[in-house]
Order: sequence, then structure tokens, then C-alpha cells
Amino acid sequence: INSIAQSYYANGDAKSIGGTCYQLTDSKDWQLGSVWYADKLNLSNDFDLEFELNFGSNDGGADGIVFVMQTVGNKALGLQGGGIGFEGFSPSLGVEFDDWNNISMGDLAADHIAILKNGSVNHNSANSISQPVTALVGGGNIEDGANHLVRITWEASSNLLEVWFDCAKRQSTTIDISNSIFSGQNEVFWGFTAATGGANNLQTVCLRDDILL
Repeated sequence: INSIAQSYYANGDAKSIGGTCYQLTDSKDWQLGSVWYADKLNLSNDFDLEFELNFGSNDGGADGIVFVMQTVGNKALGLQGGGIGFEGFSPSLGVEFDDWNNISMGDLAADHIAILKNGSVNHNSANSISQPVTALVGGGNIEDGANHLVRITWEASSNLLEVWFDCAKRQSTTIDISNSIFSGQNEVFWGFTAATGGANNLQTVCLRDDILL
């Protein structure tokens, strides 16, 4: 278990906080962090990942967390603020858990989930794969200090990517990730990015020890 728990690369302001938990940003302005796992995902195989995200307890805070697949490397780190640590490196696929309304990017006013590619957080751009939906079924605030269970599943035979938040399916899209984003590469780095800007939150992720088994 220890070897699994330690096989990660933390960049920027990210750090291990014990067990299988990592702090992506502190509750300070202009933080930027990423965590990448040493064991890559193979897109030719199905996967089913469950983890817990905590967005902090300041409803007026920012900016959110992104689950990312990328082939840039284990040092990849994007931009602060509304870029949520995802903007600025490519190729990549991101599942965005965004709790700040950047109107110019086509965000929803409510905390939301969307799927994007190539480091873009602009829902009005060609890099938008799936338009934002509220994170919680009835809308509402995810910056509540609680851990939120996220599940991301991939069915390789049908190219089906699905995202669950607190046990409710929130996104479902069919996309040939390997060929349409990664030029045919099947093995990708995976992990999480987060950032703060002129508003902030303490943002963390916790994984199961056996997440890839």
C-alpha cells in the first residue's frame, strides 16, 4: 500500500497530507497545484475510478478542481485562477469541477461539471466536449467543507466516458479519446489540477489505495 500511496508527482503548491490524500491548494489567493500518478491509465482498457474531492468551505471561494488525462508529462502545471491549473498545457482531457462563474468562458452561475480538451476552460470554444451541468442535481453549493464522491468510468469498446458526482450521473459522452486528442497514444498520465485566484479555498483530493487495481 505504501508503494502505491507514494507513486505520485506533486507540482506547484500541491503536497501530500497523509494516506492517499493530497492538498492541491491552500486557502490562499493565487495558488496552483497538480498531482500526477506514476501508474498511467491505458485507454484501450476499461477503468472505473472513485475518489473524493473537497472544494473547501468558502462559498465565495474559487476556483475548482480538474480531473485530467494528459501526455505532457509528470511536471505539467497550468495557469492560476480561472484556468484551474488545467489551462495552458496540451494535449489533455479534463473533467472540470468549477465553482466560480467566469461568464466570459460560458460558465454556469451554479457550481458545475464539464468536459473539455487541450487545456481550454472555455465552454464556447471548439475544445468544449460536453457542456456544463450543475454539479449537484438540483444546483447548489459544493464548497461546503464536505468530501464529495466522484466516479469516472471509461468503456473502451464504446468510447463511453461517464462522470458521477455524489452518486448521481452528471456527464456522459462518447469520444475516441486516444485518437481525437492523443494522436493514437493509449497510455496517459492522469491526476488532478486546482488553482485559486483573487478568491480561494482549501482544495483536496483523496483516493482509494487500490484505485487502479
